[in-house]
Amino acid sequence: MEFFDYTFEDHFKTPQPVYLPRQQILDYVMARVTMHEDIFQNVCFNTSVDSVTYDEEDEQFAIISRDKVGTITTSRFDKCIWAGGMNGKPKMPAEIVEKLGGFKGQLVHSSAMDELTSSSPDGKNAVEGKRILLIGDSYSGEDLALQCIKLGAERIFVTTRSASGSASYMGSWPEDRVEILEYSNVSGVKDDGTGKTLVFDTLNEKYPVPDVEDISIIICCTGYIPNLHMLEEKLQPWKKSEDRGEWCMEDVGESTKTWRMKENCLTPILGHVEPSTELDSNTEFMVENSYRRLLISNPNMMFIYEVTHYPLMEIDVIAWLCLAYITGERAIPTKTQMLEENARELLESMQNYEVRYNIDENFKEAVDEIPEDHWFYDANSEENVLFERENGSYILRVLAGYMRDAKYPLNFGDMDGLNKTGVKLLHMMVNEEKERALLEYCDEDTKQWKTFRDIDPSPYSSLVTGMGSVPLKGKWLEIDNDGNPDLSKQSRSS
Repeated sequence: MEFFDYTFEDHFKTPQPVYLPRQQILDYVMARVTMHEDIFQNVCFNTSVDSVTYDEEDEQFAIISRDKVGTITTSRFDKCIWAGGMNGKPKMPAEIVEKLGGFKGQLVHSSAMDELTSSSPDGKNAVEGKRILLIGDSYSGEDLALQCIKLGAERIFVTTRSASGSASYMGSWPEDRVEILEYSNVSGVKDDGTGKTLVFDTLNEKYPVPDVEDISIIICCTGYIPNLHMLEEKLQPWKKSEDRGEWCMEDVGESTKTWRMKENCLTPILGHVEPSTELDSNTEFMVENSYRRLLISNPNMMFIYEVTHYPLMEIDVIAWLCLAYITGERAIPTKTQMLEENARELLESMQNYEVRYNIDENFKEAVDEIPEDHWFYDANSEENVLFERENGSYILRVLAGYMRDAKYPLNFGDMDGLNKTGVKLLHMMVNEEKERALLEYCDEDTKQWKTFRDIDPSPYSSLVTGMGSVPLKGKWLEIDNDGNPDLSKQSRSS
């Protein structure tokens, strides 16, 4: 996703593939943020923040920081923006570590993947020829499964509790090296003397999970958590799980018995599903402590983080929004207005499948009962495409609302509907999501090498300049980390 004021055409000069290597993305972002001035001149590098507190009497934030030699500094500010990112520190669930206490192989978090991929003196990496288990089927699990194939792993197993992550929607994997262990939870190490046979809890009796032998490496693709330890409790944007609030239709002037979800693609199969009387007050797009990235109890505290599929653009939009708050270009509502608007947005979010699925237990149970032969699970069906557009439209309309509030120069429309640019992005977004599932319909020879990154670039073009995309410089399995052909790998997938 490119920026409105510094496009791919400005930076690269020529059309680029849909999926760019990480280094090229970094170079692009760095060029954009430094094109006018040295934005790093006032940045304190090699410095950690120990605490952020707010003095109610002075109406200022006290920031205590520590540099690399241990010098402690206290600074005071009128406004504070937390922008530590959603991936602040690795999330390594203690229960998983405990269950795998007897494992004789290597147990790492996905953030340590670089250690596994670096070559030893003999030219081999730690993954080559090994049987590997990935815990988690979301984007990091998907990405690392493909990386492990490229690095020569013998076999990759992916365990998933809900089978709803991107890896679970993959229609096929190169060389058929990946096996998804659907509805499973790793439960421990089998007492067979090897220390490398893993056993699992079966979470759905339709999908029994067998033991998996001879696992050398376990990679926890269990995500990250925001690094919020420095913020005092009253400045925290998210409530602890045990303190999260609930609401019901009566709280927002509706009736649980009479409220109806608008007709959508799932209406014919689900009919009317009465909402739960205990709905989660927190969604992916809204949390009860804050209003449009302002802390409700103290709007001088702001937050920049990403929740949509387009993190770089979203962060840029939210930065514009925070600047508008600070300069007064965007008025800060009263606490009452914030709470009323949040209630309205919660009610509106119940019209979105994905949000309602996550906050309404009754709806989740109904969706989980959809038969497996229904179009809901068939990415190649026209009905599924329409459904994905309905669902994706809400995500982009949320982002469009932030763009409007921030007066961001690129515009997708508003919460009521997408404009031409927003619709164009929606179509590209749905097409990109479908590429994974459609791998299932490739012929057997193509399945040996094709990944979702080997995408037909013709449907994709710049939202700003209209410049199109081009294919990769070779099969994804046969290019290096810079996107160039790797001659040493071309014989393997030919």
